[in-house]
Amino acid sequence: MIIRPYQAEKDFANVRRIWEEIAWIDSDEHDHARALESFLGLSSNLVAELNGEAECLVSACEGSICHLEHTLPMQIIAAVTTSLVARKHKLASRTTAQAIAEGAEAGMPISVLGMFEQGYYTRLGFGNGPYEKTARFNPALLNIDAALPVPVRLNEKDFKDMHHAMMNRWRSHGSVQVMPAGHLHAELLWTEKPVGLGFRNDDGELTHFIWGSNKDENGPFKISTMAYQNRQQLLELLALIKSLGNQLYVVQLTETQHIQIQDLLLEPFRSFNKTQGSKFQEEIKAEAWWQLRINDLKRCLASTRLPGRNELSFNLTVEEPITRFLDKKRSWQGIGGDYTIRLGEECEATDGHSAGLPLLKASTNGISRLWLGAASANRLATGGEIDGEQSLLDALDQTLSLPHPHPGWEF
Repeated sequence: MIIRPYQAEKDFANVRRIWEEIAWIDSDEHDHARALESFLGLSSNLVAELNGEAECLVSACEGSICHLEHTLPMQIIAAVTTSLVARKHKLASRTTAQAIAEGAEAGMPISVLGMFEQGYYTRLGFGNGPYEKTARFNPALLNIDAALPVPVRLNEKDFKDMHHAMMNRWRSHGSVQVMPAGHLHAELLWTEKPVGLGFRNDDGELTHFIWGSNKDENGPFKISTMAYQNRQQLLELLALIKSLGNQLYVVQLTETQHIQIQDLLLEPFRSFNKTQGSKFQEEIKAEAWWQLRINDLKRCLASTRLPGRNELSFNLTVEEPITRFLDKKRSWQGIGGDYTIRLGEECEATDGHSAGLPLLKASTNGISRLWLGAASANRLATGGEIDGEQSLLDALDQTLSLPHPHPGWEF
């Protein structure tokens, strides 16, 4: 196995074959291949070779993530794809580990990814984000009384405007940005039967919009991308969705930080029960689809502010699983080791333990989830990702009581 940088002229045909083989793109869709080429051109890519041909690809790009009022740069592992002939040879694990190490060495303190199944990326130090709630509902039953301006139609050629709107949307704790506009363009090109609607201001700027897939006459219309800058714009988008209820029976969207769909529906339980088992079933379900890991604990803590919280200091020992997948000659070997952690108005992590402080033992997975507020200390202790005295766990739950982190952008 050889891991090396992707070379477009040499590798594109093989990578395209991989993506078609695993059904990420369709072989008979020219736009799919065009989107893949654009996607790769704006990513940092590694391939793993077997018998002289690329059989695994890992693509990464730059992004950012909010921790309360502070924004940190972040590496997004945007794609991990392995051919059907190269499974179970650790190509994906080792190539992804190298991509993370390169990102960390380039100054990315955090890595995130969307997981295909829980457990696989745990071996690389990734821990689950919190549940994201997906709602399927009859748009005609939205209890919204807001003015509805006339929307504009959007298509994939508007990708720069949509990317601008996503980058300037109303953000909150845990929200992310994906820097290359071309990544969003690729996602738009990969959307089946796309529908895009939005609103522009007097200067022509696209300020708020929805984008998704609607394959059938009556839905479900699956909204995958949504941006708005304030509450009034959010209400206008909800009024727009409601207006589609004359034809669409079901709309599907992921709840954002600023809404709880059930609050906005008329008789939701009646609709859930009446439509159960049908094509137009209405429901709200929850799943954790994304994961994160800290690559630089000192930098993450230095960028953390917890105003108004009780100050808390403790010793921390981190067990780092990614090391066994890395070349021992690499300068970055993860975040394993001993630290002293201080939380409060100013936070920090320093090397080594300090006398007289309680000890918390944690995996990289666990400390990453704890820092972002993806799970509480007691929940992580129950799951075996951290371990400490009960008094320390309770104190951590009080000091690190954070808002639910929402990415607000699929990656």
